[in-house]
Amino acid sequence: MQNTHTFSVSAIIRRTKQNKLGEVPVYLRIMVNGKRAEIATKHFIKPSSWSSNTGRVKGKGDVAGVVNDTIDLLTIRAKQQYNKLIEAGKEIELALIKNGVTGVEEKQPTLLDIFDKMVDDIKSLIGNEYTESTYKNYLASQRQLHKYIEAQYLAKDIRLKELDFRFITEYELYLKTKGGCTQNGCIKHMQKLRKAITIALQYDFLDKDPFLRYSIKKKKVFVEPLTKHELVAIESKQFSTERLNVIRDLFIFSCYTGLAFSDASSLREENIRLGIDGEEWLFVSRKKTGSLCKVPLLPPAKAILNKYADHDKVIRTGNILPLPSNQKFNAYLKEIADIVGINKKLTTHLGRHTFATTIALQNNVPMEVVKELLGHSDIHTTQVYAKVKDEFISSALQPLREKYRE
Repeated sequence: MQNTHTFSVSAIIRRTKQNKLGEVPVYLRIMVNGKRAEIATKHFIKPSSWSSNTGRVKGKGDVAGVVNDTIDLLTIRAKQQYNKLIEAGKEIELALIKNGVTGVEEKQPTLLDIFDKMVDDIKSLIGNEYTESTYKNYLASQRQLHKYIEAQYLAKDIRLKELDFRFITEYELYLKTKGGCTQNGCIKHMQKLRKAITIALQYDFLDKDPFLRYSIKKKKVFVEPLTKHELVAIESKQFSTERLNVIRDLFIFSCYTGLAFSDASSLREENIRLGIDGEEWLFVSRKKTGSLCKVPLLPPAKAILNKYADHDKVIRTGNILPLPSNQKFNAYLKEIADIVGINKKLTTHLGRHTFATTIALQNNVPMEVVKELLGHSDIHTTQVYAKVKDEFISSALQPLREKYRE
């Protein structure tokens, strides 16, 4: 940005634009750094009444008074706008000064301008800073926000200036009612809106944070992992369709490795390497966090890999598991739960919880080790996955019970 500027304001007439009455228009001319812009005063006068030296209409009649007052007013506005840009440290642009004089506001980004740009930026960073699943989550929030604005404001968009505490709280209500969101689902959408608002604040598009007095508490959700008996029931069940037998095996694999679906779906031969103990381990860079997850390959998981080594999909894709889409996987798991008679919501993610609790903790694997196996950076996250079961408590206190018996 330039440190010095040339700036001047003057009034002129256009003799070449004479009307049928022989009058000419009066303009205000603004000059900035050798460039000029002209603003029509919407006044016409006789050329003979104009003083080129003073840049005003001669005399003290009514016409002269009205035209000269308009020139003075527009001149003051131009100087005020120029000083405003100087004080704000902004670029001295001719268009900004002209808009300030005429009352035309500089076009400001709207809420959806900011939000949609944020989503597009995330899309461009897939594989670098974000995963495909993260992008899809942002798309879901984008759809919710678009629908809310259209339903609540009967408009395609909303100005950032209209955002306030009421907008935030009513959007939360919409998500929980018409949006069909749970408390925790609502929180995820609100977090993404808050991120967009933070961007607007950082770029000075907003003066006040509408989230300033807003808060929402996450509801604790208890995910019940499979018990040893339930896990054995699924492992030993032979289904009438090959499709369900394959899904059963793939689910069991997640129960013995703790891998998230996104990580398991891209496993390849190079992810299997010898660990520090000389045994085979899985080395996986987690898609969600980018952290390295190292898991010893337990015999049940290794057996499943061997079983599907010659599967058509494994040969075709190069992945070592013939996994379907996450959506189909969960739909098939529901079938399995119904057939086996398990009254729990079987999902790909439940395998991760089962590994943490039933396979690891209940076999005396320390919490700190489970944290590393799951690829968590914070042990508090591990504690959410690894639920302490009655069986585990009983086993841990058995020595104490025997001591007091003696």
